[in-house]
Amino acid sequence: MFDRITDKGLKRRIKQHVIALEHKFFASVQPGFEQTLARELSSIDLPLSSVFIEGGVEFTGQLSSCYKASMLSRTASRIIMRIAEFKSHNYFELERSIRNFPWELYLGKDVPIDFSISSSNSMIYHTGKLKEIFQKNIKERLGKDLLFFDGDYTSSLTLLVRNYKNIATVSIDASGEFLYKRGIKIYAGKASLRETLASLILLEANLNDYDVLLDPMCGSGTFSIEAALIWTKTPPNIDRAFPFKLWPSFKERNFNYVKSEILKEVIAPDKTGKAIITSDIDREAVAIACKNVPSHLRDFLKPDVDDFFSLKESILPKGKSLIVLNPPYGKRIKASDTNKLYKEIGSKIRRDFRKCNYAIIAPGEEAEKALALPYKRKIPFKHGGIPVAVIFSN
Repeated sequence: MFDRITDKGLKRRIKQHVIALEHKFFASVQPGFEQTLARELSSIDLPLSSVFIEGGVEFTGQLSSCYKASMLSRTASRIIMRIAEFKSHNYFELERSIRNFPWELYLGKDVPIDFSISSSNSMIYHTGKLKEIFQKNIKERLGKDLLFFDGDYTSSLTLLVRNYKNIATVSIDASGEFLYKRGIKIYAGKASLRETLASLILLEANLNDYDVLLDPMCGSGTFSIEAALIWTKTPPNIDRAFPFKLWPSFKERNFNYVKSEILKEVIAPDKTGKAIITSDIDREAVAIACKNVPSHLRDFLKPDVDDFFSLKESILPKGKSLIVLNPPYGKRIKASDTNKLYKEIGSKIRRDFRKCNYAIIAPGEEAEKALALPYKRKIPFKHGGIPVAVIFSN
């Protein structure tokens, strides 16, 4: 976008005030896993804010940091860039601030603008009115030809406005669709995990410390595919059509450099020294999982039909092993059978997989008690609206 701007004065301002400067970004995450995301972002050398924020992590950097986080993060749900804060005690105050803000540095006239607005504990509480104020005054600043998204356009830029305690914080969406939509796992199974959640659990379980992953209730294959991507250092979002490419500050050459450096780190599956054993008793689920495995991972990851309760530890190659389990619960199984299933799972692990560590999702304390397995920590969250927790043996 930057290279196509013909106004030399505007290009100079964008270069000075956007491209050359550091910015504040926010990566959202499944609540409960903020520290997991923080560790991941730190591992890719992004400076983090020391302030804890529920539901996400703030980091700072130049635009290249945003590109890097968007392509590499396996756990973030969305990434946005903070661009402004306006006092919003009254309409006049807010309108004047919006009109005086240099929107041309962040928005292009030829790209439709959409809004996501929330408001609480503020004098201006009506989100529809806030949207009207922003549209009117941004248009006054940028000109009558400015477009607003109405559902008819194939692409747009989203401004996220959070009006809280009479301060309107404005951010611009960098990542677009939620980042669990990798474009890799095409076919969904019954109540399958989101890819970002699977990665959160795997990273929280310290997957890289293990040699073998056992995924014996694999469903559509989410755990196994995400593990394979982690072990091969395959960037999960490398080919997405990110909205930041529509920013006036976007330079294709800079983005391609960041992308090429990321791709240099990818490891061939046969060079990882790792093994993944993936299975499910449900033939239909295994068929879906097989279809979901990316072509370059099909020699590494081969889902098979098998019953977890018939497996023995002897199937595991030598090395340190991790079992991950997302057993059926909720609508997938009668409530009366859930505790029975979890009791059988606990017995199976104690009897046949004593040397393995585990990360197991359990829907409530009754299921945890039925499992009767020791654990060092657990993280509660919601899956499909159901309160659950993942327990970790290590």
